[in-house]
Amino acid sequence: MVTVFAARARMIPPVVNHASSRNIPTEQPPSSASASLPFSGRIRIKRRFEMKQVFLAIIIALMTVGLYGQEPVVDQGEPKVKLKVVYEKSFDEEILDVIFDTATVSIEEAKQMGWKEEAFTEEEKAKGKVSISYPRVVFVSRGRRLSWLPDERRGSYRTKEIEFHDKNAKIINKLILGRKTSQQVFFSPNKKYILVNRLLSEWGSGYSLGGAVYERIGKKIWEIDELTPMAVSDEGYVIAGHVDWMNGPPTRGGDFYVYDPQGARIATIVNPDKRRLASLLANFSKDGNYALLCFSPEEAQPAVFVLIAKEGKILWKKEIACIYSRWVGETDIFPQKGVIGCIYKGGLQLFYIDWTGNLRWLIPLTASGYACCRFAQDGKRVYASSSKGYLWCFDLKTGKVIWRHKEPWSPPVEGKRGVPGAPEFLELYELGQNIVVNATYKVLVFDSKTGKLVAESDYGKDTRIFLSLHNGRIFVIDVKGKRVLGLEVEEG
Repeated sequence: MVTVFAARARMIPPVVNHASSRNIPTEQPPSSASASLPFSGRIRIKRRFEMKQVFLAIIIALMTVGLYGQEPVVDQGEPKVKLKVVYEKSFDEEILDVIFDTATVSIEEAKQMGWKEEAFTEEEKAKGKVSISYPRVVFVSRGRRLSWLPDERRGSYRTKEIEFHDKNAKIINKLILGRKTSQQVFFSPNKKYILVNRLLSEWGSGYSLGGAVYERIGKKIWEIDELTPMAVSDEGYVIAGHVDWMNGPPTRGGDFYVYDPQGARIATIVNPDKRRLASLLANFSKDGNYALLCFSPEEAQPAVFVLIAKEGKILWKKEIACIYSRWVGETDIFPQKGVIGCIYKGGLQLFYIDWTGNLRWLIPLTASGYACCRFAQDGKRVYASSSKGYLWCFDLKTGKVIWRHKEPWSPPVEGKRGVPGAPEFLELYELGQNIVVNATYKVLVFDSKTGKLVAESDYGKDTRIFLSLHNGRIFVIDVKGKRVLGLEVEEG
């Protein structure tokens, strides 16, 4: 059963008489004994009493900060946002991820597809037609224990098949992932293309490399054999590399290669230090015009970040004395603004490199765990989160903290473990004026300007959820519940 809350009770406590509520003596009219004291004596007693009250007020204030875990303390006020369930679809098996598409159908068809009456506007009802989201690509679980790292769920160890559906939920194509080989699945930024690769792995028994690019209807576009593709753009450009995980960390020495949408190799990005570095990471920007590469041994320093244009032209290279790993955190690109990323350097840190390749700031996050990061849509702020229940908003130019949220269960310092079963922060999105966080089995919504928690939806500790945003709505993949829910953010 889903429990939806408008907001958690994290408001600053109302002004109350703490002394009377905790049976602490309050100031009383002077007794006959005190009344008999000289006037100066009564003044000293009164001052001592007032000092005790001040001390008590300080203690209460400190306890309040500790209990509510928000620095600086922000008056949460009345809830302004509600999460309304407007869609629900059940499946026969556990689902790990969904790619949505859009279709225009009648209101009755939409209801048969899982949409509720509350999803439609009066104008749509009058027209009798509505544009809706529907599951186009569905990732079916193998039933194995899930990793805390969200992207790991799409690999062949946990996903057994990828189903391609039409709008009526009919399976029009299916891709079976190898049970004994190591395959990974990646999306283009707007999920137009799906990339399925093969790599050498310490647990997989297959020894082939390569991979293929698919459309959302399951049609294979092209395939390569000698290298492992790692990223695809919405235009169909692909970045591949030498990725060998047979001995744990990736084998060092590999280069990156850029392919055009027809599968022709058009550029090679040479490894700057083949003795120390491996071709580890490749991500395209949301517009597909740029890509960020990372050469790193993963388990040691340094990391060399390279920004390229989609055809392979190098814009800049930047070496940082840090550890970068897929287990540490994410990176993000904002064209003409720069690159942000989460690294490990004596602790979890967030960096910002501007568009010309200058390292503008490197900020300790004073938290452990896996880190997500995103540029704000306006390009003026940066959001970051730690799986240990922290959420930050930074000013892009200065790196100064605009606000910070900390969960009551969060470990206070770097290196301490969290609470078993706690709702760890694993996905981070910006949706309109709100920040949406996947907290393992909860959806949390924060005001992006103030950091206030404004809405929450709890699905129970027995399940695991993942999020997918489409057409301005939040879709919750409830794994154990074998269903997908659509949530609408309702203001006011």
